[in-house]
Amino acid sequence: MVSVRKRKMARSSIKKNTRRVKDKQRNINIHSNPIIAANWDKSLTLQQNYKKLGLTAKLGKSPGGKEQSLSKKRNNKEHITIDQIDDTDDPEKIPEGEAKIIRDEEGNVIKVIYGTMKQKEEESEEEVDNSVVKQLEEYAEKNSKIKKERHQSDRESEFLKNLYEKYGDDYDKMKWDKLNVYQQSAGELKRRIIKWKKSNNI
Repeated sequence: MVSVRKRKMARSSIKKNTRRVKDKQRNINIHSNPIIAANWDKSLTLQQNYKKLGLTAKLGKSPGGKEQSLSKKRNNKEHITIDQIDDTDDPEKIPEGEAKIIRDEEGNVIKVIYGTMKQKEEESEEEVDNSVVKQLEEYAEKNSKIKKERHQSDRESEFLKNLYEKYGDDYDKMKWDKLNVYQQSAGELKRRIIKWKKSNNI
């Protein structure tokens, strides 16, 4: 028999907590770069998305190996027929992972020759569309020229004005004043007051 508490829980509109958080990791919202956000495919992994964009996710070597396409794997394998294996007793002419079984007239196995021939895998780099990379380079070049100058707030201007009226250009005395609550150094105060003077035409 189910307890009263369990029955209440079943009727409750509050959903139970689940540990399914893996799916949430795929819903990446990219705010930093509009070009990457426009070309990002949520159905692909991070590695696959980077490859599609012409970027690399890691600068070093990947510890877990790479995902290979099945067509590429098939094309790289040398096609050796069963007749060719039957005609040879040399293990270096039999592909690795295969073997030749030699039987007598009665059908009993006399000898098994295991192949040692390594399959030659040609590393052919897939063509990557570099149009996104070019767009990113243009975007970076365009936005790197824009330099936003920091403006002093009214509160900061008032603080600098009080210090200047009290000490003039004596920055060593300024740094020990109780108004300097953030304990800024004499050099830092000097830079700020010069900027404040320039903005107030002093």
